[in-house]
Amino acid sequence: MGKSRIIAVVAAGAAAVFATGAVAFPPPGASRQPSTFERAQASTWDEVFAQPGPIRVQTLDTGIVHFPKELLLNGDHPAMEEFVDDGSPLRVFAHLVRHEKRGDVLIDTGLDARYATEPLGHMRGVGRLVMGWLGLSFSQRPGQDVHAQLRDANAEVGAIYFTHLHSDHATALPTFDESLSLYTGAAELDDLGHRLNHGLVDDARVLRELDFSNAAMLEPLGRAIDLYGDGSFWAISTPGHTTGHVSYLVNGPEGPVLLTGDACHMRWGFENGVAPSGATSETTAQAQVSLDRIRAFSERYPEVEVVLGHQRMMGND
Repeated sequence: MGKSRIIAVVAAGAAAVFATGAVAFPPPGASRQPSTFERAQASTWDEVFAQPGPIRVQTLDTGIVHFPKELLLNGDHPAMEEFVDDGSPLRVFAHLVRHEKRGDVLIDTGLDARYATEPLGHMRGVGRLVMGWLGLSFSQRPGQDVHAQLRDANAEVGAIYFTHLHSDHATALPTFDESLSLYTGAAELDDLGHRLNHGLVDDARVLRELDFSNAAMLEPLGRAIDLYGDGSFWAISTPGHTTGHVSYLVNGPEGPVLLTGDACHMRWGFENGVAPSGATSETTAQAQVSLDRIRAFSERYPEVEVVLGHQRMMGND
Protein backbone atom coordinates (compact mmCIF):
# COMPACT_ATOMS: atom_id res chain seq x y z
CA MET A 1 0.00 0.00 0.00
CA GLY A 2 1.44 3.37 -1.03
CA LYS A 3 1.89 6.28 1.31
CA SER A 4 -1.01 8.23 -0.17
CA ARG A 5 -3.36 5.27 0.26
CA ILE A 6 -2.23 4.81 3.86
CA ILE A 7 -2.94 8.47 4.53
CA ALA A 8 -6.34 8.15 2.86
CA VAL A 9 -7.26 5.16 5.03
CA VAL A 10 -6.13 6.92 8.20
CA ALA A 11 -8.00 10.08 7.21
CA ALA A 12 -11.18 8.10 6.59
CA GLY A 13 -10.79 6.34 9.91
CA ALA A 14 -10.29 9.64 11.70
CA ALA A 15 -13.43 11.03 10.06
CA ALA A 16 -15.40 8.00 11.21
CA VAL A 17 -14.15 8.40 14.79
CA PHE A 18 -15.02 12.09 14.86
CA ALA A 19 -18.44 11.37 13.36
CA THR A 20 -19.31 8.97 16.16
CA GLY A 21 -18.66 11.62 18.77
CA ALA A 22 -15.84 9.63 20.38
CA VAL A 23 -13.73 12.79 20.06
CA ALA A 24 -15.57 15.81 21.43
CA PHE A 25 -15.51 19.27 19.89
CA PRO A 26 -16.73 22.56 21.29
CA PRO A 27 -20.12 23.54 19.92
CA PRO A 28 -20.00 25.72 16.80
CA GLY A 29 -19.21 29.30 17.71
CA ALA A 30 -21.33 31.40 15.38
CA SER A 31 -25.09 31.69 15.58
CA ARG A 32 -27.34 30.62 12.71
CA GLN A 33 -30.07 32.52 10.97
CA PRO A 34 -32.27 31.02 8.24
CA SER A 35 -32.14 33.00 5.01
CA THR A 36 -35.14 32.58 2.73
CA PHE A 37 -35.73 33.95 -0.75
CA GLU A 38 -38.70 34.15 -3.08
CA ARG A 39 -38.94 31.27 -5.50
CA ALA A 40 -37.45 32.19 -8.88
CA GLN A 41 -39.88 32.66 -11.75
CA ALA A 42 -37.57 31.13 -14.37
CA SER A 43 -38.06 27.43 -15.06
CA THR A 44 -35.03 26.84 -17.34
CA TRP A 45 -31.50 28.14 -17.63
CA ASP A 46 -32.29 29.22 -21.17
CA GLU A 47 -34.73 31.74 -19.72
CA VAL A 48 -32.12 32.92 -17.23
CA PHE A 49 -29.36 33.37 -19.81
CA ALA A 50 -31.69 35.29 -22.12
CA GLN A 51 -31.80 38.10 -19.54
CA PRO A 52 -28.33 38.78 -18.11
CA GLY A 53 -28.12 41.25 -15.25
CA PRO A 54 -25.82 44.22 -14.48
CA ILE A 55 -23.17 42.07 -12.84
CA ARG A 56 -19.67 40.77 -13.41
CA VAL A 57 -17.25 38.50 -11.60
CA GLN A 58 -13.49 38.69 -11.14
CA THR A 59 -11.64 35.63 -9.87
CA LEU A 60 -8.83 36.50 -7.46
CA ASP A 61 -5.94 34.03 -7.28
CA THR A 62 -4.70 34.49 -3.70
CA GLY A 63 -2.16 31.65 -3.43
CA ILE A 64 -1.62 27.93 -3.77
CA VAL A 65 -2.74 25.07 -1.55
CA HIS A 66 -0.37 22.12 -1.39
CA PHE A 67 -2.10 18.82 -0.70
CA PRO A 68 -2.01 15.31 -2.23
CA LYS A 69 -4.57 15.53 -5.03
CA GLU A 70 -5.59 11.91 -4.75
CA LEU A 71 -6.91 12.62 -1.24
CA LEU A 72 -9.34 15.16 -2.66
CA LEU A 73 -10.97 12.60 -4.95
CA ASN A 74 -13.16 9.56 -4.35
CA GLY A 75 -10.46 6.91 -4.14
CA ASP A 76 -12.98 4.12 -4.73
CA HIS A 77 -14.02 5.39 -8.14
CA PRO A 78 -12.85 2.98 -10.90
CA ALA A 79 -11.24 5.81 -12.88
CA MET A 80 -8.81 6.46 -10.01
CA GLU A 81 -6.73 3.50 -11.20
CA GLU A 82 -5.60 5.77 -14.03
CA PHE A 83 -4.97 8.86 -11.90
CA VAL A 84 -1.59 10.54 -12.32
CA ASP A 85 -0.84 13.92 -10.79
CA ASP A 86 0.02 16.23 -13.69
CA GLY A 87 1.76 18.69 -11.40
CA SER A 88 -0.69 21.53 -12.02
CA PRO A 89 -1.13 23.75 -8.94
CA LEU A 90 -4.26 23.97 -6.83
CA ARG A 91 -5.06 27.65 -6.52
CA VAL A 92 -6.94 29.33 -3.68
CA PHE A 93 -9.62 31.49 -5.25
CA ALA A 94 -11.88 34.22 -4.00
CA HIS A 95 -14.44 35.58 -6.44
CA LEU A 96 -15.32 39.27 -6.44
CA VAL A 97 -18.90 39.72 -7.65
CA ARG A 98 -19.84 43.29 -8.60
CA HIS A 99 -23.45 44.32 -9.21
CA GLU A 100 -24.28 47.83 -10.40
CA LYS A 101 -27.06 48.25 -7.83
CA ARG A 102 -26.26 45.72 -5.09
CA GLY A 103 -22.55 46.51 -4.80
CA ASP A 104 -19.64 44.15 -4.15
CA VAL A 105 -19.65 40.73 -2.50
CA LEU A 106 -17.13 37.92 -2.24
CA ILE A 107 -17.58 34.24 -2.83
CA ASP A 108 -15.15 32.60 -0.35
CA THR A 109 -12.39 34.62 1.30
CA GLY A 110 -9.17 33.41 -0.31
CA LEU A 111 -5.95 33.85 1.67
CA ASP A 112 -4.90 36.93 3.60
CA ALA A 113 -1.31 38.22 3.85
CA ARG A 114 -0.41 35.93 6.74
CA TYR A 115 0.06 33.07 4.26
CA ALA A 116 3.05 34.75 2.62
CA THR A 117 5.09 33.76 5.68
CA GLU A 118 3.03 31.15 7.57
CA PRO A 119 2.25 27.92 5.65
CA LEU A 120 -0.74 27.04 7.86
CA GLY A 121 -1.93 30.58 8.49
CA HIS A 122 -5.00 30.79 10.71
CA MET A 123 -5.48 27.06 11.09
CA ARG A 124 -5.64 26.07 14.73
CA GLY A 125 -6.18 23.29 17.19
CA VAL A 126 -6.71 19.70 16.10
CA GLY A 127 -7.17 20.80 12.52
CA ARG A 128 -3.71 22.34 12.35
CA LEU A 129 -2.14 19.12 13.61
CA VAL A 130 -4.18 16.74 11.46
CA MET A 131 -4.01 18.69 8.22
CA GLY A 132 -0.33 19.43 8.69
CA TRP A 133 0.32 15.71 9.09
CA LEU A 134 -1.70 14.98 5.97
CA GLY A 135 0.56 17.32 4.03
CA LEU A 136 -1.50 20.50 3.80
CA SER A 137 0.27 23.84 3.44
CA PHE A 138 -0.20 27.13 1.60
CA SER A 139 2.11 29.45 -0.29
CA GLN A 140 1.65 32.97 -1.54
CA ARG A 141 3.60 35.73 -3.23
CA PRO A 142 3.85 39.07 -1.40
CA GLY A 143 0.96 41.26 -2.51
CA GLN A 144 -1.11 38.31 -3.71
CA ASP A 145 -3.39 38.29 -0.67
CA VAL A 146 -7.10 38.93 -0.97
CA HIS A 147 -7.05 42.34 0.72
CA ALA A 148 -4.31 43.67 -1.57
CA GLN A 149 -6.32 42.60 -4.60
CA LEU A 150 -9.53 44.09 -3.23
CA ARG A 151 -7.73 47.40 -2.69
CA ASP A 152 -6.40 47.31 -6.24
CA ALA A 153 -9.97 46.77 -7.48
CA ASN A 154 -11.35 49.58 -5.28
CA ALA A 155 -13.83 47.04 -3.96
CA GLU A 156 -16.06 47.60 -0.94
CA VAL A 157 -17.24 44.17 0.10
CA GLY A 158 -20.62 44.11 1.82
CA ALA A 159 -21.13 40.35 2.20
CA ILE A 160 -19.37 37.01 1.81
CA TYR A 161 -21.11 33.99 0.29
CA PHE A 162 -19.33 30.73 1.08
CA THR A 163 -19.22 27.60 -0.99
CA HIS A 164 -18.36 25.87 2.29
CA LEU A 165 -16.35 26.50 5.45
CA HIS A 166 -13.21 24.43 4.90
CA SER A 167 -10.04 26.33 5.75
CA ASP A 168 -8.92 26.84 2.14
CA HIS A 169 -12.18 28.67 1.41
CA ALA A 170 -12.85 30.54 4.65
CA THR A 171 -9.48 31.01 6.30
CA ALA A 172 -9.20 34.79 5.82
CA LEU A 173 -12.55 35.42 7.51
CA PRO A 174 -10.97 36.63 10.80
CA THR A 175 -9.39 39.52 8.84
CA PHE A 176 -12.75 40.83 7.58
CA ASP A 177 -15.01 43.21 9.49
CA GLU A 178 -17.51 41.52 11.78
CA SER A 179 -20.33 43.63 10.36
CA LEU A 180 -20.27 41.78 7.02
CA SER A 181 -23.23 39.57 6.19
CA LEU A 182 -22.15 35.92 5.84
CA TYR A 183 -24.05 33.28 3.85
CA THR A 184 -23.56 29.50 3.78
CA GLY A 185 -25.49 26.37 3.03
CA ALA A 186 -27.30 24.67 5.89
CA ALA A 187 -25.31 22.65 8.46
CA GLU A 188 -21.91 24.00 7.42
CA LEU A 189 -21.11 24.85 11.04
CA ASP A 190 -21.50 21.16 11.86
CA ASP A 191 -19.16 19.95 9.11
CA LEU A 192 -16.11 18.02 10.29
CA GLY A 193 -13.70 20.16 8.29
CA HIS A 194 -14.98 23.30 9.97
CA ARG A 195 -15.15 21.77 13.44
CA LEU A 196 -11.51 20.73 13.18
CA ASN A 197 -10.76 24.43 12.90
CA HIS A 198 -13.23 25.56 15.56
CA GLY A 199 -12.94 29.31 16.04
CA LEU A 200 -12.47 30.23 12.40
CA VAL A 201 -16.07 31.42 12.52
CA ASP A 202 -16.12 32.93 15.98
CA ASP A 203 -18.87 33.69 18.46
CA ALA A 204 -19.39 37.21 17.16
CA ARG A 205 -20.44 36.03 13.71
CA VAL A 206 -23.93 35.34 12.44
CA LEU A 207 -24.21 32.87 9.57
CA ARG A 208 -27.21 33.19 7.31
CA GLU A 209 -28.00 29.69 6.11
CA LEU A 210 -29.42 29.56 2.60
CA ASP A 211 -32.74 27.73 2.59
CA PHE A 212 -33.19 25.68 -0.58
CA SER A 213 -36.46 24.07 0.49
CA ASN A 214 -38.53 26.42 -1.70
CA ALA A 215 -35.89 26.92 -4.39
CA ALA A 216 -36.70 26.57 -8.07
CA MET A 217 -35.67 23.30 -9.74
CA LEU A 218 -33.56 24.30 -12.75
CA GLU A 219 -32.30 21.21 -14.50
CA PRO A 220 -29.80 19.79 -14.86
CA LEU A 221 -28.22 21.59 -11.88
CA GLY A 222 -31.18 21.20 -9.53
CA ARG A 223 -32.30 23.54 -6.77
CA ALA A 224 -31.26 27.15 -7.35
CA ILE A 225 -31.94 30.45 -5.55
CA ASP A 226 -32.14 33.77 -7.42
CA LEU A 227 -30.25 35.71 -4.76
CA TYR A 228 -30.90 39.22 -6.08
CA GLY A 229 -34.27 38.59 -7.70
CA ASP A 230 -33.13 39.83 -11.11
CA GLY A 231 -31.62 36.62 -12.50
CA SER A 232 -28.04 37.86 -12.17
CA PHE A 233 -26.68 35.92 -9.18
CA TRP A 234 -27.65 32.35 -8.27
CA ALA A 235 -26.88 29.95 -5.44
CA ILE A 236 -27.05 26.26 -6.38
CA SER A 237 -27.29 23.39 -3.92
CA THR A 238 -24.39 20.96 -4.56
CA PRO A 239 -24.10 18.77 -1.43
CA GLY A 240 -21.57 16.01 -0.92
CA HIS A 241 -18.11 17.41 -0.34
CA THR A 242 -19.84 19.01 2.63
CA THR A 243 -23.48 18.65 3.64
CA GLY A 244 -24.37 22.23 2.81
CA HIS A 245 -22.01 22.87 -0.10
CA VAL A 246 -23.15 25.63 -2.48
CA SER A 247 -22.02 26.55 -6.00
CA TYR A 248 -22.79 29.92 -7.57
CA LEU A 249 -23.63 31.22 -11.03
CA VAL A 250 -23.07 34.80 -12.19
CA ASN A 251 -25.22 35.79 -15.18
CA GLY A 252 -23.82 39.01 -16.63
CA PRO A 253 -23.45 40.64 -20.05
CA GLU A 254 -20.01 39.08 -20.57
CA GLY A 255 -21.59 35.62 -20.39
CA PRO A 256 -22.60 33.31 -17.54
CA VAL A 257 -19.93 31.92 -15.21
CA LEU A 258 -20.42 28.84 -13.00
CA LEU A 259 -18.29 28.80 -9.86
CA THR A 260 -18.39 25.20 -8.66
CA GLY A 261 -16.45 25.52 -5.42
CA ASP A 262 -15.32 22.10 -4.25
CA ALA A 263 -18.21 20.32 -5.92
CA CYS A 264 -15.25 19.75 -8.25
CA HIS A 265 -11.73 20.68 -7.19
CA MET A 266 -9.75 20.19 -10.40
CA ARG A 267 -9.85 19.56 -14.13
CA TRP A 268 -8.91 15.89 -13.86
CA GLY A 269 -11.91 15.16 -11.67
CA PHE A 270 -14.24 17.04 -14.01
CA GLU A 271 -12.90 15.43 -17.19
CA ASN A 272 -12.93 11.91 -15.76
CA GLY A 273 -16.18 12.20 -13.81
CA VAL A 274 -14.61 11.55 -10.40
CA ALA A 275 -16.26 13.45 -7.58
CA PRO A 276 -14.57 14.81 -4.46
CA SER A 277 -14.51 12.63 -1.42
CA GLY A 278 -17.07 13.29 1.29
CA ALA A 279 -16.86 12.59 5.01
CA THR A 280 -18.84 9.33 4.60
CA SER A 281 -19.82 6.95 1.81
CA GLU A 282 -23.25 8.60 1.75
CA THR A 283 -21.90 12.12 1.29
CA THR A 284 -19.40 10.89 -1.30
CA ALA A 285 -22.36 9.47 -3.24
CA GLN A 286 -24.06 12.86 -2.95
CA ALA A 287 -20.91 14.51 -4.26
CA GLN A 288 -21.00 12.24 -7.31
CA VAL A 289 -24.60 13.28 -8.03
CA SER A 290 -23.63 16.95 -7.75
CA LEU A 291 -20.68 16.51 -10.10
CA ASP A 292 -22.79 14.55 -12.58
CA ARG A 293 -25.28 17.43 -12.62
CA ILE A 294 -22.53 19.99 -13.20
CA ARG A 295 -21.03 17.98 -16.07
CA ALA A 296 -24.47 17.55 -17.66
CA PHE A 297 -25.04 21.30 -17.34
CA SER A 298 -21.68 22.07 -18.93
CA GLU A 299 -22.43 19.73 -21.82
CA ARG A 300 -25.84 21.32 -22.39
CA TYR A 301 -24.53 24.90 -22.03
CA PRO A 302 -20.95 24.88 -23.37
CA GLU A 303 -20.99 28.67 -23.59
CA VAL A 304 -20.94 28.90 -19.78
CA GLU A 305 -17.48 29.46 -18.34
CA VAL A 306 -16.73 26.96 -15.55
CA VAL A 307 -14.32 27.82 -12.75
CA LEU A 308 -13.59 24.84 -10.51
CA GLY A 309 -12.73 24.96 -6.84
CA HIS A 310 -8.99 25.20 -7.35
CA GLN A 311 -8.43 25.34 -11.10
CA ARG A 312 -9.93 26.96 -14.16
CA MET A 313 -11.30 24.67 -16.82
CA MET A 314 -9.40 26.70 -19.38
CA GLY A 315 -6.13 28.41 -18.51
CA ASN A 316 -2.42 28.09 -18.11
CA ASP A 317 -1.41 26.72 -14.73
